[in-house]
Amino acid sequence: MDYQIYFIPTPIGNLEDMTIRAINTLKKVDIIACEDTRESKKLLDYYEINKPLTSYHKFNETSKSIEIIENVKEGKTYGVITDQGMPGISDPGHILIKQCIEENVSYTILPGASAMITALVGSGLDNNKFTYYGFIPKKKSDKIKLYKELENENKTSIIFDTPHNLENTIADFKKYFSDRKLCIARELTKKFEEYILEDISKISIEEITLKGEFVLLLSGKKQSNNLKITDYEDEIKNQIDQGISTKDIVKNIKKTTDFSKNEIYEYVLYLNK
Repeated sequence: MDYQIYFIPTPIGNLEDMTIRAINTLKKVDIIACEDTRESKKLLDYYEINKPLTSYHKFNETSKSIEIIENVKEGKTYGVITDQGMPGISDPGHILIKQCIEENVSYTILPGASAMITALVGSGLDNNKFTYYGFIPKKKSDKIKLYKELENENKTSIIFDTPHNLENTIADFKKYFSDRKLCIARELTKKFEEYILEDISKISIEEITLKGEFVLLLSGKKQSNNLKITDYEDEIKNQIDQGISTKDIVKNIKKTTDFSKNEIYEYVLYLNK
């Protein structure tokens, strides 16, 4: 084989979304590392792939990565898969790739299914620029930290969530992002696939089926209604007259606008001549 380790994406719902290359690769490698051997066996049985399996998940990722590297140096080849989607994206894989780089082990990433990209394209939201934030945190303090980041995010934000947590998430979003849009993508590639795009303020949790996997796509922060920095001339002059420092004026204007700090700073200096 051309490489020692193959990172292979698996279907995010529909088993028929496996690529021909992914199937053939899994049939050729010596060992398949799986996030959950029971889940992976359903997929492998579907394609009549019978290979030795080893468990490779977030709780043993570090130690197992070392073991895999040792085995490939002895001549074994590995295929790495997770329960759904692309290894290394909110799933095991990243640590092993770092080990491959450090140990000069050859590897490749096969293209394929990704819930994040599928949901982004299907959402109808801006997909020229976007940011992926992973799963909604469980701790309240971590949630608040995330929401503070999202408040100032101008790009489409992609977040994973679970059915039992979605109601709390929607309630939080109504509190923090009531003037923005949200796309709720559910059961992607499956029979009951669904995209719900709505103003957050209008979303009713009672109308959402709380089953399956959820991808949330939050529209970016709204721009300042095409205002120009010169529209803030009176406000800035007023702060200058009050003796407020240039640094603090920049901070004050930045809090309520999307202008860059440099743009505000230069305009304050211009008015303060």
